[in-house]
Amino acid sequence: MGILNFSIRSQDLDNNADPDGSIRIAEKTIKLEKTFKMKYLKLLHIYHNITNANISDDEGTSENTILFAKISFLNTENTVFYEHKNNQVIEHGGMICLGETVKEEGSSVFKELYKILHDGKQILFLNQPFTIQLFKLQAADPAVGNTDVSVYNSSESHLLKPINISEFRGPLDSAGQYVSFTFEFSEDYSK
Repeated sequence: MGILNFSIRSQDLDNNADPDGSIRIAEKTIKLEKTFKMKYLKLLHIYHNITNANISDDEGTSENTILFAKISFLNTENTVFYEHKNNQVIEHGGMICLGETVKEEGSSVFKELYKILHDGKQILFLNQPFTIQLFKLQAADPAVGNTDVSVYNSSESHLLKPINISEFRGPLDSAGQYVSFTFEFSEDYSK
């Protein structure tokens, strides 16, 4: 069994030099030296230090929230997040929950998962390049003092929204933020 690690630093995002990082999703393209032909893939650990200082809702309020990553080589057979919006179910393939934002700057979230994502019934080709995008569950409050259940029900709170470059980057006078994934894998060497 091999170990495969992917990390995203806020300094290494795609389009990071864009002065208006508030409109682009926090995304990193990863290019591998070779193609992996996997018969088994397990997600072991996730680390991140994403604070809620720059993660905001529609009103610009900083909120503690749940974070997700979408890894493009995973699909709905590997991992999926179902979102309910306007009486519809939206399927997001390749989504992995990173946990919540950290409450104190300088601390990290460490999650042990040991989740099998691919069990060898078919071969999973990990080709290059692939992307990792970051998302959040965004809070949306109904009108202040609301007493109408229909207004409350239509608030669209806690829907999946992209994290933009500025939110992931954090303050420009900080060390930045990161996400790291550790996988265990077994390659198929058959021809």
